[in-house]
Amino acid sequence: MFSRGAYSLKTKEEGEKPFWISYADLMTAMMMLFLIVMTFSLVIITNPGPELEHLKKIQQICDEIKIATKDVQGVTVDCVNNRIDFGAQAQFGNNDSKLPDPAKQKLRRFVPILLSVARKDQGKLLKRVVVEGYASPTGSYLLNLQLSMRRAETVLCSLFEAPKSNEIILSIPDKQMVRDLFLVGGYSFNNGQGKSAAEMQRVEFKLDFLGFDEHPPVTNPSDVNNYGQCQ
Repeated sequence: MFSRGAYSLKTKEEGEKPFWISYADLMTAMMMLFLIVMTFSLVIITNPGPELEHLKKIQQICDEIKIATKDVQGVTVDCVNNRIDFGAQAQFGNNDSKLPDPAKQKLRRFVPILLSVARKDQGKLLKRVVVEGYASPTGSYLLNLQLSMRRAETVLCSLFEAPKSNEIILSIPDKQMVRDLFLVGGYSFNNGQGKSAAEMQRVEFKLDFLGFDEHPPVTNPSDVNNYGQCQ
């Protein structure tokens, strides 16, 4: 009798062993999976991919522009949207594309600082600076399209104007860089949510950076001293 009972208990234990071994194996596998996921996560955090490094470098350039121009009053550098807002200094009157002299002087002071940062980049990331003109919804689309374009042109032309007596003239290398780096664009209407009509009648700078694996555009050399004059 005792031997039969011992045999039944041994059989029961052997029948339960496969279940407990499988459960232990499952827990071990889950632990190993957790460790693998954590290892990959640490590798990604400590060794980011080239695309993420590219975005970080763009952020660094914009931050450098922001720091370098912090003493220029009224200028806001937005490194989230890569835009430069000049506030009331770059706002225009209704149906007008003229800038007062103080606004032009502020632009001529700001742009050389921007160019000094861009020059250190050597065209590796900063593709272009777009001077964007805007208009309020008052009037027709085509009229405002022309008006917004003229406003952007006015800002660019002001950089090449003869400076006042207390200003430093824009150097030849700076003029060449403006010619190669700056573009103008008119955007007619803009959504202008939360903005007054005067705030919508403005000009902003848009910093356009190269995409990952994108090559810098080729510029055509020309006579750097022949810039002409805006009419």
